[in-house]
Amino acid sequence: MAAQQDMGDGANMTTNDDTKLRSVVIAEEKKPTDSHAIGSYYDHGIFDVMAELWDGNLHYGLWDDENDERSFDEAAIEMTDEMIRRLDPKPGDRILDVGCGNGTPALQLARARQVEVVGISVSARQVARANERARAAGVADRVSFEQVNAMDLPYEAGSFDGAWALESMLHMPDKVQVLSEVARVVRPGGRMSIADMIYIEPEDGPVDLSKRYSTIYATLTPLDEYKDVLERAGLVADNIRDVTKETFPTNAAFAAGLRSRRDQFVEILGNEGYELLIGNQERIARMPELGYVLITARRP
Repeated sequence: MAAQQDMGDGANMTTNDDTKLRSVVIAEEKKPTDSHAIGSYYDHGIFDVMAELWDGNLHYGLWDDENDERSFDEAAIEMTDEMIRRLDPKPGDRILDVGCGNGTPALQLARARQVEVVGISVSARQVARANERARAAGVADRVSFEQVNAMDLPYEAGSFDGAWALESMLHMPDKVQVLSEVARVVRPGGRMSIADMIYIEPEDGPVDLSKRYSTIYATLTPLDEYKDVLERAGLVADNIRDVTKETFPTNAAFAAGLRSRRDQFVEILGNEGYELLIGNQERIARMPELGYVLITARRP
């Protein structure tokens, strides 16, 4: 799941707390995303509970259309499969997973294409969970996870055959900087696949963007600006596909998952904090400005 609420650091929060829950795309003032805040966000105890849901897949699902009846678990796997198809790695390739989450997508990639994967996250707890999953799956010899800031990658130029970012680019303080770093560490001709939330301008006209799509937890790029972002980073966009409709059922699935673990969330957040969590998730589902895009790019 992409960052959708600010959980803060308290175990039992109320609506009066300074760190009360807030929607990812509604902000009181424009602030750049911050890597330390993102790390703390995903280190919060509620993600220990969320990691038990959907085999740890905390990202959107992908359906064919409104008649597609697959479950959210199946749609989440399909999203990763589509990312794999777009990346199209060869056996033995070394792939960088930018924003690895709990590691489930990286494991799916490693099993499907017999590749080596290095996943990175600013969350220490995510990295620990992901490495444990790799050990449990018996692939720790070629799938590993490190606590690394994507803004400053500690890897040599051209040391990866490809890269992907599955719902992590929205957290990056400077997308051009991150993608430039990815372009640096990926060999010439290497591919990158991206799944990201985007900003869609409402039909009734533009809104005050400083108040609608940027918080310390996320910055959403308008669809028509993404190609320029990629080019400024030294990447060539091969395909940009708006899949807002094909991912929309995810919001209901997320809310259902949160309700299924109500007691555990209440223990961490308190009753009011839990109601804010659910309320924000339901509000996100009603936001026409929130879209989703799949991108295939390459380093020339």
